[in-house]
Formats: sequence, C-alpha cells, structure tokens
Amino acid sequence: MKHGIKRDAVTVRKFTFGKFCSYAVLVLITIFCAFPLVYAFFGSFKSSVEFLNGGANMLPQTWDISSYAKAWSQANFGQYTWNSLFISGMTTVLTLVIGSMAAYVLARTTFRAKPVLIAALGLVMFIPNVVLIFPIFNMCRKMHLLGSIWSIIITQTASGLPFLVILMQSYMAGISKEIDEAAEMDGCGFFKKFLLIMLPLSKPILATAALFAFKNAWNSYLLPLALSLSKPEIRPLTVGVIALKDMGEGISAWNIMIAGSVLAVFPMILVYLFMNRYFIEGITAGSVKG
Repeated sequence: MKHGIKRDAVTVRKFTFGKFCSYAVLVLITIFCAFPLVYAFFGSFKSSVEFLNGGANMLPQTWDISSYAKAWSQANFGQYTWNSLFISGMTTVLTLVIGSMAAYVLARTTFRAKPVLIAALGLVMFIPNVVLIFPIFNMCRKMHLLGSIWSIIITQTASGLPFLVILMQSYMAGISKEIDEAAEMDGCGFFKKFLLIMLPLSKPILATAALFAFKNAWNSYLLPLALSLSKPEIRPLTVGVIALKDMGEGISAWNIMIAGSVLAVFPMILVYLFMNRYFIEGITAGSVKG
C-alpha cells in the first residue's frame, strides 16, 4: 500500500513539474511575441524629441496623442483604411466563393489530373511572392489593371488560394460521403449538394479560411506597393504606414509611423478576437474527422 502511495506521489510531482515547464515556456513565448506590440503601443504616445534622445524606456515621459491625429489627418489614413477594408473584404469573399467550390470538386470527384493538381497547389505555396512580383506586375500592365484597386484584390486572392483550397479540401474530404448519397436519394444534384449540404457542414473551415484570407490581404506589403506606385490613392494601410516616417520636419517621424502602425494593427486584432473560436475549431476539426 505504501509503495502505491509513493508511486502516486512521484507521478503527481512529475505531472506538476511537466505542467509547470509547459506553462513557463508558453509564458516566455507570449512575452517574446507580445513585447514588440506593447512597446509600439506605448511608443506611439512618445514625441519625436523623445525618440531622438533615445526613447528606450517602455513608458513615455510625456504622453502625447497628437501622433494619432497627424497620422489620420495629414497622411490620408482615412482613405488608406477604407482601401484596406475594401481590399481585405473583397479578397475574403472571392477566396471563399472560388476556394470552396474548388475544394468541393477536389474532395468529391475523381479524375486523372487530380493528384497532379493538388501537388501543383502545394508547390505554389512554397514560391515566395518576391519572386512573382515582376511577372505579376507585367501581367497586370498587359491586362490594363495597373492603377486599379482591383489589381491588388485579384493578386491577393490568387496568392492565397493554393493554401486555402488545400485546407478546405482536406476538411471536406473528411465529411462522410453517406450524407451525399442520402442527398442524392432526395434528388439533390452535384451543385445543390454543395450549397445545401457541404457549405453548412464546412462552416468552421470556411471561417478559418476567411480569417486567413483577411489577414493575408490586410498585412500584405510588397504586391500592393508595386501595384500602387502609379496611383498612391489606392494604397492600403500597410503601404501608407511606411510613408509616415518622412512626415517629420527634416527628421524621421518615428512616433507618427508607430502611431500609424498601431492603427493598422488594431482592426486585425479585433477580427481575430471575434473569430478566434471559429479559427481554432476549423484548424483542429480536420484532425478528428473520418
């Protein structure tokens, strides 16, 4: 009996120590990831003079909110915010419409080129956007899309589709085909099964794909920069933020740029907080399907 109690005590100590180590690592990772955001938030309330004098302290010596007013009014941030919202929203809608249909076809049909197509989608995921900027720029120029906000929307949708199609396809493939057979007995065709059966059952992965698409479009920088060179008024926030650094009188206005960065990050944080539950559900659901 005593040996059993000792073994239980050792097991409890090992479990407690392992749990403590896990939490300690998670806390360190959280601090490491959150520190730049916290520092940027407090830095946005510092003056340019404080930055020139070092500005290494976490909290500002004097709280100054004028950087936000300058970033919003003088840097055309209202227009940039609308551009980012429109680009990200339309990219999300196009991604869900096109991506869900492509994923459904890959999940529920069989054809010779299917393995090659899935392999090609996976290969495209590993090609960095930097390599594709010049070909995409030339393609948009030949299609007379340069200077149009739709050039950014189309390219952002195309760049995010390969990963999201594979993500949605793997989820839909895990849904039982017996449901399709039952729907066919009720007279549902291929497209009707997609609308009435597959889409309602795929809400978690669709929400996850929407969050990915919105995040990628909102945070993208290189492609929107290249496609908005001829027309600055179609710039999204990520491109407009960099221009804030040169708003100072002969010096770099880091305080204004950081204030603009905080304004640019804040909507993405709100979207994630509201969709966090669906994001986690969509990511983990595929691992327990089938």
